[in-house]
Amino acid sequence: MNLIEKELRVKLAAAHHIVHYHGWDDLLATHLSVRIPDTEMLLITPLNVPFEEVCASNLIKTDLNGNIIGDNGYTVMLQATNIHAAIYRKSNTIQSAMHTHSTYGVAVSALSCGLLFFNQQSLRFYDDVAYHDFNGLALENEGDEIVESLKHKKVMVLRNHGLLTTGKSLEEALYLLYYLEKVCELQIKTLSTGQKLIEIPDKLCAKTKAQFDKILSPYKEFETLVRRIKGKSRVNFND
Repeated sequence: MNLIEKELRVKLAAAHHIVHYHGWDDLLATHLSVRIPDTEMLLITPLNVPFEEVCASNLIKTDLNGNIIGDNGYTVMLQATNIHAAIYRKSNTIQSAMHTHSTYGVAVSALSCGLLFFNQQSLRFYDDVAYHDFNGLALENEGDEIVESLKHKKVMVLRNHGLLTTGKSLEEALYLLYYLEKVCELQIKTLSTGQKLIEIPDKLCAKTKAQFDKILSPYKEFETLVRRIKGKSRVNFND
């Protein structure tokens, strides 16, 4: 195992603990992954391991067809490799993908309006959200169909299902997940007031999105999120 893989294992394990800390995990379901640069291999969530118990050593390494490489005593969820391997087979630029079934994310996924752009936070995602209609569990070809729906967008709302973010780095995928989860929570809580929303003109939405893209700081955000969970995890995610 080279140094790059070791570092990615620690970062991906930390990402699992960050997701758990914020309450976005779903017991033994959902999954996060990262591609090992310049290879046809990825690291992904181990099957039946809760996010707060994921560590560097129990992450699973597979090829882009879902075949497990090595043997650390764990295996991987079929739905996970079907989705994540398909993403990396399709794109050479995507280096990480994260999928959740969080409370607010699932709530938004069941709304016919989808994600609404009515506050500053939401404009990080303006014109950058894909949608995929629900078609059962991803046990067969659903991964390829999800990739087809994703196209060039960075994030996806899987209808009646949950959220998916991708990034050119693990840090970017987690940065987008953090704010997408935040925006979904804001949307559900705002709609629950029953009050009329103040609309933001499309031109101003596009301007603000461009501004956000210029100040994107996923690495600093990642460092902050890691500091928040240190000392609060049941297991040492570095192990």
